[in-house]
Amino acid sequence: MRSGILLLCAALIGAGAPADAPQRLTLSVARSSPQDLEISGDVPGIPQGAKRFVRYEDLSRLPQVSFTVRDDSNFSGPVRLSGVSLDELVSALGADGGKQLIAAICDDGYEGHYTVEYRASHHPFLVLRIGGAEPSRWPRGPEGESYPPFLISHPSFRAAFHVLAHADEAQIPYGVVGLKFFDEATVLKELRPSGAAASPAMAGYRVAQQNCLRCHREGDVGGTKSPFGWPQMALIAQGNPSAFGKYVLRPNSVNPEANMPANPEYDAATIAALTAYFQSFASEGKR
Repeated sequence: MRSGILLLCAALIGAGAPADAPQRLTLSVARSSPQDLEISGDVPGIPQGAKRFVRYEDLSRLPQVSFTVRDDSNFSGPVRLSGVSLDELVSALGADGGKQLIAAICDDGYEGHYTVEYRASHHPFLVLRIGGAEPSRWPRGPEGESYPPFLISHPSFRAAFHVLAHADEAQIPYGVVGLKFFDEATVLKELRPSGAAASPAMAGYRVAQQNCLRCHREGDVGGTKSPFGWPQMALIAQGNPSAFGKYVLRPNSVNPEANMPANPEYDAATIAALTAYFQSFASEGKR
């Protein structure tokens, strides 16, 4: 009888701790190395407004993925990249992957953004090794880019949608120093215009959310590479729509010192949709 009870107890203990339970990452209050990944936002165990840090070694202990990537424009040819998928990372942090928008914060103020839809379509991963090498031995990019401490890539990339002349774009930032987690529904509601789903402003929102948000900030989300945030762009679109459109299309034609990349593929309808979106942002009082 005793042996039967012991076996039953062992079975119950095993059932309470399944072998495939996700690993949980240790969050440190202070950075111990430049290679630590900064974590902030809507993550269990992180107070509002605080930051925590994950060691490179701990990231390397998570289940890894490895791909020969052939279409990442950060590289001049095929390259073997290994690391941890963003969804695996969400799970290891104890966050709700079904509702998280992840912002990859870069050392130059650029941000990549990974919605639930984007992650399901493209399976992005945080790169820990290039050609088997750790970050201290990573090569520089074709134009001298410094990739560490982290970059994000994909097994392969095929556009999942087109909005007017804008095609779904790969979010492949390098120099990633941290990840910030947002409740996706909340943050996108602040950006989304009211009105019909098929309106020009709604089309412009979809373009702006993927393209403009990488360098221009609105509230807590968006890059800081540009000094012009969402409110300033809304004012320009409302006050001088012609100049706004010209700047989006070819920034250097308006300001020869502009660092913003041109968007020559955007046709008149796409420029009009973006203009309508930022005008609606201003008229709805969100600025």
